[in-house]
Amino acid sequence: MQNRFKLPARLLSVLLAVCLLGSCAAPESASAQGGEARSARLHTLFAAAQGWHEDVHFPDLVYERPDIDAIDALIDQGLSLVQVEEIEEALVLYNEIDTAIGHYTTMMALASIYSDLDVTDAFYAAEVQLLQENYTRFNNRLNELIDALLASSGADTVRDYWGEEFIEQYEWYSQLNDPSIEPLMAQEQALINEYRAACAEETSVEHDGVRVTLNDLDLTQPEDVLLYYEIYRKRNEALGGIFCELAAVRSEIGHTMGYDNYADYAYALQGTDYTTQEAAAFCETVLEWFEPVDIMLDEIYTEEIMRAEAQAQISPTDALPLLEKALTTGGYPSAMANALRYMQDNALYDFGGGPNRMPTAYTTLLNDYTAPFLFINTDTFPGADTLFHEFGHFYNYYCSANPDWYDADSLDLAEVHSQGLELLMMDAYDEIYGADAEGMACGVFQNLVGSVLQGCMEDEFQQAVYANPSMTLDEMNALHAELSQKYIGYPLMYEWVEINHNYEAPCYYISYATSAVSALELWTVAQEDRTEALRIYNDLTRHNFNAGYRETLTTVGLSDPFTSDCVPRVAAALDDALGLGALGQDMAA
Repeated sequence: MQNRFKLPARLLSVLLAVCLLGSCAAPESASAQGGEARSARLHTLFAAAQGWHEDVHFPDLVYERPDIDAIDALIDQGLSLVQVEEIEEALVLYNEIDTAIGHYTTMMALASIYSDLDVTDAFYAAEVQLLQENYTRFNNRLNELIDALLASSGADTVRDYWGEEFIEQYEWYSQLNDPSIEPLMAQEQALINEYRAACAEETSVEHDGVRVTLNDLDLTQPEDVLLYYEIYRKRNEALGGIFCELAAVRSEIGHTMGYDNYADYAYALQGTDYTTQEAAAFCETVLEWFEPVDIMLDEIYTEEIMRAEAQAQISPTDALPLLEKALTTGGYPSAMANALRYMQDNALYDFGGGPNRMPTAYTTLLNDYTAPFLFINTDTFPGADTLFHEFGHFYNYYCSANPDWYDADSLDLAEVHSQGLELLMMDAYDEIYGADAEGMACGVFQNLVGSVLQGCMEDEFQQAVYANPSMTLDEMNALHAELSQKYIGYPLMYEWVEINHNYEAPCYYISYATSAVSALELWTVAQEDRTEALRIYNDLTRHNFNAGYRETLTTVGLSDPFTSDCVPRVAAALDDALGLGALGQDMAA
């Protein structure tokens, strides 16, 4: 999912994407120990599934509600087989259940896509909620079945059949879900659906007897700036109230699962291989090194960036042949151009706008067909950079085998796939943007530096809210204004409610900071040896499901930003390359 929010006088830009993969839509599993336990997990390297992807024309796909009762019956049958010690038969049946769940997640992904195409469509909103609730329940029922198999007299046969890697992943997955939180998760999904519908409602204020919306404003005029804040105050009041309810529900979920702070639980759900405490220390380093770079980058380049973006805007649709040419001639693996052709030949993307389309961009996976799907709201994300970003995700899924229900995305790695490709594509900017290439490239750097700072800012905000879930909306607004002043130099009191990640992907924002640092380190490698950078990138895109972020980085040849000098080194490289003079000789040294 990608989200960019722009403000007057300065661009506050964050390039965000997350796969809305069916198996990731439900809580993923992790341990209460966070990074220490997570680092011990298997990090799997996926190769392309026999180099084969089914030709499936997305416009021809029809959503049909999967047979929920039939899946329940299969699980019941499996439990009965274990009870009478028919272990081999139960294992065969488990494979049938796993296939049924794969189809279920495909339909869940389709329903979500169709809901995003029109968030006012009550049918798909209801289907998404129904499927999500039952998916959570199926997770718990599958946990029950696997637990029964592992506790049976045939446990040795089961372990031999599945292998220890499967067992280890299952044990990790099963810890953070329980039937006791199913009603709370249903409440959570209902509030998310309420938020999605409310986002589509246009907010207006009356001015001189006329109703005025954000689209009517000229933000170079002081009077319109005042109207801007009045509109956002109203949107904040409507959308922020939903978040207050979500914070309370999520706090109860975390407490039910044994956590004092929901943020720790959310980190565990995402399978991060660092703790909330380690993230806080990382953010302190980021603030020290990236804030000066951000200030000078804005001061020196904002006018050039804005002029370039105004003159050289290329839509995602128009950028498709430009991306294909770059992938074909730029030294990239041939599989990348093949993936793009596969996407276009099968219409596995949807670019468009309109008032009812979810204001987001993302890539998801249709399990039945081993087919990724790319979604961009072009009203919100009108430029080619979003295509480059999202195609990084698309290629990763193209190279991955289909996940099982217990497989978890590495969100930190996923964003390196997308942000890394954005930076590598700069080699083609002269041909794509001509005289505006430098300004557009500086815009990418501005966005990524903003991603680092805002990723930390939003994580600190969410950690504070979930530490005190009874916080009022006014208190949340004041907190966000204080943190935004600290990280980006001016207060944002109301606008945070537009960040759908706060609602749909709690505590995910830190991944945009970690991944942007790693993507920028990849860029520093490319300045010295582009062939090596492309080798690293290709290796990275082979890692995602169940992969540890930090260990994978060191495996492919990058640095662990939590334990190395990666953050100051990358900041200094940007400072030098852009001639910012932000860090001074002492820091840059």
